[in-house]
Formats: sequence, C-alpha cells, structure tokens
Amino acid sequence: MARLQIILLSFIFVHLTIFSAVAAEGDDEQVAADTEMVDGDNSESRMIRVTSPVIGYQPLTVAGQEIAATYMEETLGERHGAIIFFHDQGEQFESQGVVTPLRHALLKHGWSTLTLQLDYPFETNILLSPSMEQASDEMSSSTDKDSSEPKTDAVDIGGDISKEMGSTDALPPVSNKQRIDAAIALLQAKDIKQIIFLGHGKGGEIAVELLDSIVPPISALILAGTPALPSDQIFATFSFPILDIYGDLEPAMIISAIKHRKIVMKQKGNEQYAMREILGANHLFYGLQTPLELTVRDWLKKSFLIQEAN
Repeated sequence: MARLQIILLSFIFVHLTIFSAVAAEGDDEQVAADTEMVDGDNSESRMIRVTSPVIGYQPLTVAGQEIAATYMEETLGERHGAIIFFHDQGEQFESQGVVTPLRHALLKHGWSTLTLQLDYPFETNILLSPSMEQASDEMSSSTDKDSSEPKTDAVDIGGDISKEMGSTDALPPVSNKQRIDAAIALLQAKDIKQIIFLGHGKGGEIAVELLDSIVPPISALILAGTPALPSDQIFATFSFPILDIYGDLEPAMIISAIKHRKIVMKQKGNEQYAMREILGANHLFYGLQTPLELTVRDWLKKSFLIQEAN
C-alpha cells in the first residue's frame, strides 16, 4: 500500500512539473511578443518598447535636425499669448511633475503652450559602494605613482557617445539658443504677440541665460524651483513681470536662492517681482499640480488680463 502511494505521488509530481514548464514557456512567449531586438548588431539584448502618445507633438526642424517639441493652441477662444516651457535637467520635454500638467491646464485660460527638448550637458550618475570607492581611490593613487607608464586600459565613462556607436558623421549639436529661436519663430508665424518663459529647475537658468540673446523680448518670466543663478543682480535689469514659485519641501539651497532673489528685487524696487510658496510641495510638485496651476493662472491674470481690461 505504501509503495502504491509513493508511485501515485511521483506520478502527480511529474505531471505538475511538466505543466509548470509549459506555463512558463507561454509566459516567455508573451514577454517576447512585447519586446523588440535592439537595432544595430546581432546583440542578444532585448528592450521593452513603451509607447504613449504625446498630445500636441510637433517637432521643430532646427539646423537640419528634428527636435522633439509640442505645440497646443488655447481653447478659451481668447488668445492672450503663448508660454514656452523649459524642462528641468534630468527631465524630458514631456514630464508629469510641472511641464505636462501646466501646458494642458493653461489652454482653457487663453494661453497657448509650447514645450521642447533642451540640450543639457551629459553628467555621469554612478553610485559606488564604500568598498568600490576605496578601490577607486587606490587605483587613482596607483595611477599617480605610475603616471610615466603608458595607459592602455583606461575607460572613458563620459566619452563621446557617437564614438562608442562607431559614428563618423554625427551631426553637430543644436544649441539651446537655436532651439528657442525656432520656437519663437513658430509662435511669431502664428501672430502671437505675448511670449512668456516658464522654467522648471535648471530650465529656469537656461531661460534667464537666453533672455539677452533672443528677439523679440519676452513679456514675462516664471520660475519654478529654480536654484541660484551665477548672479542674481541680472534680475535688477529686467523690466517685465517675474514670478518665483517654490514648494516648502524643496532642497534648502533652492529655497535660500529664491528668498535671496526676493531681497535683491526689494532692494532694487522692482514691483513686478512676486514670490509664491506652495505648502507641501517638493521640487516636482507631485500631487500639488492644482495649487501650482492656480498660482500661475492667478498671477498671469493679475499681471496681464486685469491690466488689459483697465
């Protein structure tokens, strides 16, 4: 009897194993159906392609190259102007924290919106464990001692990507000024008079840097979580409305930089400068896009629409 039970259990175990293997194979086939081989050489690497439509996608052709961008017309029926968005470093031209919610929300209040991919310098982001950091320090020390010997195994982590890809005819980079010039030209072709810059984080720095070199002059500047600039004194030369927004959960250095700009504006007697704090908001304003929208919208109304009515 005991022997019969053992045989029966073995039979059940074998069949369950076969069933599991078939199910796993089916799952693998489903995953394979959702993946695509990497273009290029016969690499065995696979990547999952995630596609989602970008509403208003309208790439700009700049210096013979296509730059990812979006443009959407206001839906109020009263065109007040257009807002060009400058995304933060590490973000994309379509990002859910600040850019995308605002570019959609402001349409129904008479503001057309334009976003575009900016060119940020490549920065490596490598996290080393303590043991690896120690090994790295030892290697650096050893390298210093043997600097006279030829180096044959050096690895350039932050090197030119085109070289790594084996490209010999890479197109020259398109500067941020060229990108913004193309964006402004698009808006001018649509007979839009008032153009406002809205920069998030490092995007605010780029917006300020380009102010002196663009034509025509902008009508206003909105900064969201923008850190300290090389010199805040440049704000004293601006003759247009400026809004500085930040969340109370921003990094301390950003909050300090914004409060310092407020002091500079007060000292210069610039009455067109305003600072707004959004409680509970971090640098990305996740979960607080509605207060962010209301803050921007109300400021735009007071700075432009009420003045136009008067």
